[in-house]
Order: sequence, then structure tokens, then C-alpha cells
Amino acid sequence: MPNCIVITAIVCVLITTVATIVSFSLPNWLHFQNLGDSLCGCSSKDCHCGLWINCRGGFDASSSLANCEWFFSDDFHIEKSLPDWFKAVQGLMSCAVASSMLSLLIGLFSLCWTCKGCNPHQATGAFANLTFLLLAVAVCVFGTKAYLEKQAIVMPSQTTSNEMLLFGWSFWVAVGATGMALISSILYFCVGRSDDTY
Repeated sequence: MPNCIVITAIVCVLITTVATIVSFSLPNWLHFQNLGDSLCGCSSKDCHCGLWINCRGGFDASSSLANCEWFFSDDFHIEKSLPDWFKAVQGLMSCAVASSMLSLLIGLFSLCWTCKGCNPHQATGAFANLTFLLLAVAVCVFGTKAYLEKQAIVMPSQTTSNEMLLFGWSFWVAVGATGMALISSILYFCVGRSDDTY
């Protein structure tokens, strides 16, 4: 029967995986407010930019993607114009999704069976740690480059003009997923070490 730390660790991995997939797939990494910019193909004054899609004016009332444009449409027009650092973040986040899903699968399978001579908790912790490293690098690169090159800000101040570039909530979900991945990797390494002592 799994102990409390194992259950807590698997819940942390589940939260990490869901948060990573949400931040990976939704168009809210940057919000161009009253500001048009060539990054992400955001030519309108109100645009939400994600890693794979931009939406002008947000989602419409029917929650369809009619006002959104995929980076891969029109023969990869937007994707080809993205800076290298943005493409690096896309790759890092893609790898983070894969490693978080592997961590979740191994963690769930370790609840079902045991084996002599192997420690699935150490493997789960290793993939959770890899997820943490990939997410941390992706978030740091994106945050640094968006701030230095595009003057992205966290929150508008009273002295800020109406034209601004804000970090969107998908970016902050990725930051939270990074912290949760670190917590889950520490928990799994603790469980794996205690399994080795018995």
C-alpha cells in the first residue's frame, strides 16, 4: 500500500503535467495591450500571444478560434519569423510536456506494481527533475528575452502608458508548474531513498 508521501508526490506530478499542458497549448504567454508588434504576428492593438497561436481581441463569445491564427498556417509564415529564443522556448516546453507525462505514467504504474531490484520512484523523480530543469530554462529564457527585447512587464503601474506588453497567465502557469515539478522531484527522490534502505 502506498504511503502518504507517494500519494502526495503523484498528485504533485499530476498538477505539474496538467499545468504544463495548459501553459503549452493556450495563447496567453504575452498580452499586447494597445500595442501592435511583429512578435507572434500580433498586428492588432489587442492580441494574446501563445507558443503556437495568437488571438486578436481574445476569444469571441462562442469560444471559437475564429479570430486566432496558428503559427503553422500560411506555410509557416509566423513560425519562420519568430526569433531563435522563442523557438528554443517552444522546443523546451515540448520536451517538458513529454517528460512530465513520462513522470506521471511511471508514477502511476509504480502504484500498481512492485519489482525486486528496481526502483520506479527514482525514475519518476528523475523525469520530474528533468521536467523542472526544462521548465525552469524555458521560463527564464522567455521572461528574460521578452523583458529585454520587448519590454514586457509583470503588472501595469500608474505611470505606465496605455500601450504595454504584459506577461499573460499561461506564462505564470508555467512558472507554477516549474515550482510544482521541483517539489514532486524532491518528494520522489525522498521516497526512492527510503525504498533503497529497506
